Amino acid sequence: MDNKRQRLRTDRKGEANINTPELGGVIKGPSPTCVPEGEQTRPQVSKARDGRIDSVKFWLVVLVITAHVIMRKEFAGSAACAVLWNWLLVFAMPLFVFISSSYSRKKEWQAFWPSIWKLAEPLIIFQVIGLAFYVSNPISVRTVLTPWYMLWYLLSLICWRLMLQVIPDRILKHKKIVLITMFCVSILAGFLPFDRFLSIQRTLALMPFFFLGYYMKGRNLYLPDKYKPYCAVFLIVIFAILLFYPHRITYLLYATPYKHIIGAAIRMTAFGLAIPMSVAFINVCYHTPWTARQGRMSLQYYIYHALLVPPKSALIMPPLIVIAEKLNVPMTFVTAVIIIMCTIALIAIVLKVPYFKMLTNPSQFFVKKKS
Repeated sequence: MDNKRQRLRTDRKGEANINTPELGGVIKGPSPTCVPEGEQTRPQVSKARDGRIDSVKFWLVVLVITAHVIMRKEFAGSAACAVLWNWLLVFAMPLFVFISSSYSRKKEWQAFWPSIWKLAEPLIIFQVIGLAFYVSNPISVRTVLTPWYMLWYLLSLICWRLMLQVIPDRILKHKKIVLITMFCVSILAGFLPFDRFLSIQRTLALMPFFFLGYYMKGRNLYLPDKYKPYCAVFLIVIFAILLFYPHRITYLLYATPYKHIIGAAIRMTAFGLAIPMSVAFINVCYHTPWTARQGRMSLQYYIYHALLVPPKSALIMPPLIVIAEKLNVPMTFVTAVIIIMCTIALIAIVLKVPYFKMLTNPSQFFVKKKS
């Protein structure tokens, strides 16, 4: 019996399982007895996912949905919505980029292109849907090459992963130089005439957080429980400070060039706050098996919420806002919260149907069906 248990612990290839609580999973690597003398091997992280990170992804999607609801013109008169919007934009997308990079790595080109297609496929599908049903501008080359609404993130993520793939390792190993260069490029990009076209401005602006996440991969960002109240207090203090400026800071969208030099100062200040706020947010996120499951479907949440809460310039009005207006419900902060909760609930229900999961990457469905 003992021999059988021993064989379960070590497979025929001599791999040993090493518990790594800080990664939320198991590191699989060669057993010490199987490593040739004088040869160093780096342990590889297994595919076991950290449920806590998946929960963070779910709450980040909730923040993105919240930002897209309260940014609509119907809530333009709410000071609370404006303050919350500013607070969310300081760290939500930088943290999203940071976490996305933790799933990115250099690969053989044969394996790299399928991973890019997983992002390009929903980008193409929902760009066509957006242009067909939501965009009011005349169709032109510029319109087609400008990602619709939230699709900019998919295009930027493709660009960041391509950059990671082509930058030589001899350059990437100089972590400090790379990160300092990336942050400098990000700040200077606001002075260049790049906007939403091909998502160039946002790609350059948020690029440092992608490489920061890549370098921080595997690091434990979770603080001891005794520090979590301090994290919550820190987030509340930042929110309280923003109460003194109840107006939307559009520079936090990173979508257009600076109009004034103050734009560069705002970007630098936001970057300085984004890192500690991200760490604080990670540590206060509520984790359950349900939030972890929903976090694993963050791409579907991210895409489908745009159909329920399209941008203010869209031809189609959000159905929940239409219902609220029909019922003469005042567009207040409370109304926004209700719409956000209903949107999340609707998507959660819809994603119980496998067909809707398949729509974002239909080619994967056919590949699995053939195999």
